[in-house]
Amino acid sequence: MDTEMTPAQIVSWLDRHVVGQSDAKRAVAIALRNRYRRRRTPDDIRSEIYPSNLIMMGPTGIGKTEIAKRLAFLTGSPFVKVEATKYTETGYVGRDVESMVRSLVRQAVNMEAERERMDRGSQVDDMVNGRLVDALRNSGYDSIAESELRRMLENGSLEDTPVEMVLPEEVPQLEVMPLVPGQGFDNPAGENIKKLMQKMMGGRRKRKRLPVSEARDRLREEEMGRLLEGSDYVSRGLTLAQEEGIIFIDEIDKIIGGSESKGPEVSRSGVQRDLLPIVEGCTVPTRYGPVITDHILFIAAGAFHGTSPSDLIPELQGRFPMRVELSPLSEEDLFRVLTEPENSLLKQYRELLRADGVELRLSMKAAREVARVASYLNDETEDIGARRLSPVLSYLLDAQLFGAPDLVSGTVSISGETASGILLDLADRREDGNYIL
Repeated sequence: MDTEMTPAQIVSWLDRHVVGQSDAKRAVAIALRNRYRRRRTPDDIRSEIYPSNLIMMGPTGIGKTEIAKRLAFLTGSPFVKVEATKYTETGYVGRDVESMVRSLVRQAVNMEAERERMDRGSQVDDMVNGRLVDALRNSGYDSIAESELRRMLENGSLEDTPVEMVLPEEVPQLEVMPLVPGQGFDNPAGENIKKLMQKMMGGRRKRKRLPVSEARDRLREEEMGRLLEGSDYVSRGLTLAQEEGIIFIDEIDKIIGGSESKGPEVSRSGVQRDLLPIVEGCTVPTRYGPVITDHILFIAAGAFHGTSPSDLIPELQGRFPMRVELSPLSEEDLFRVLTEPENSLLKQYRELLRADGVELRLSMKAAREVARVASYLNDETEDIGARRLSPVLSYLLDAQLFGAPDLVSGTVSISGETASGILLDLADRREDGNYIL
């Protein structure tokens, strides 16, 4: 889906959801705008312009994944996150790198199918109501005008009325061993076998007596399936994946291996070699048809402790021309993460408690205490960035989260002093492992 936002506007939008990391936001904004620019270039050069793939470097919990996910949300692009360590070199039992593209295509096709369902929803409802009217007339309601029956269906007064319908028999979901270990039915051959078996088992129709509410669901599924069969949503999904898809490859630093190594190190280098044609641009067969990866945007990320992107094989380095280093989160950053984004963690916990009738009032001093303890624990134990905030806040609100709604109700106010007293115990117990972090 196109976006005409300028890079500055994209960064401004990201600022509403992700704290700090201006360099990373700037890099992804350029990458996104370059996609829009490419589509406005002459036909003879457009195919030669490749995505601005980038590598984001920095420890866990500082916003790498969040930035990429928000970028996909902004554009309505299909997005998948994969971990490089989940793949194995060709020839080894495990997931092959092409499966990341198949996952992206599956999501893109599902997105287009959902858009089709929304566009065709009123048409399907009208067809379903027509069939229900016919069934009701055959069930003793023939003296009532069609318009009145439709009105009764719409207001829900006939939901429990039994009707007879001729419906396809339900085919159970098949679980069949894949042809190639690790590929499942994302590969075309496996999918074709599965469809053939379902066709052999299905296709039969049977007269059934069931309430209107259940009949409506079955009819809607049948009519929507019929409309989708004649739709081009699959081809639109393939185009969407090719032109707008974003693949986020996390832990790419963990597939760096020495050239003289043996065993697992060889597999790591092998994964890099297998990943190269996917990022360079190749054709990947999927259950929906072949997909060209030339213009999929790849965003890689890793902590790179003791390594750097220059340790990747040279060919792969060349396909990630943009690199940006993200900063660890300070105590002030953690406070901003807790309180500033539109759907901040603090707002999420307030809404959770509000659902049980508890109105949480957490003072800014209390919020700063949460950030202080989270930062302290990151320094003293493993630094997991903003992910530390959720367990600290949950620990602070344990009495309310457990007590609502029967033991705790109404307004609950937590001051900075109260928060300090509760969280002091958490910080003191960091060594014995007797805490929830």
